[in-house]
Amino acid sequence: MLKTEVRKLAEAHGWGGEVFQENISMLSYFKEGMRINIYLTKMTVGTVLNHPKQGKTQMFRKHVTPKELDKLFENPRQHTGKGYRKKVRGTDDTRPVQITADDVEES
Repeated sequence: MLKTEVRKLAEAHGWGGEVFQENISMLSYFKEGMRINIYLTKMTVGTVLNHPKQGKTQMFRKHVTPKELDKLFENPRQHTGKGYRKKVRGTDDTRPVQITADDVEES
């Protein structure tokens, strides 16, 4: 997916403050205390937000399609079935773990 396509989706959903890190081909957008990072080479998308029960969380989704990215800009907590998070609940362990829709409460 091209940067211009990602930018159009972000703007359509009110995300701004674009930052591009060329060395890792990552675009970042910000909205209401949330952040979405899009790694363009493999279309991995990371969302950073405050979860109502878990506090600040990071959720990653691999091989995201344009349609899924559109949904993530609409709702960063959207489940794609491709997600994992970096912090294991109740520990300082940062190994990636697979999660399911049951692991994240809907808003």
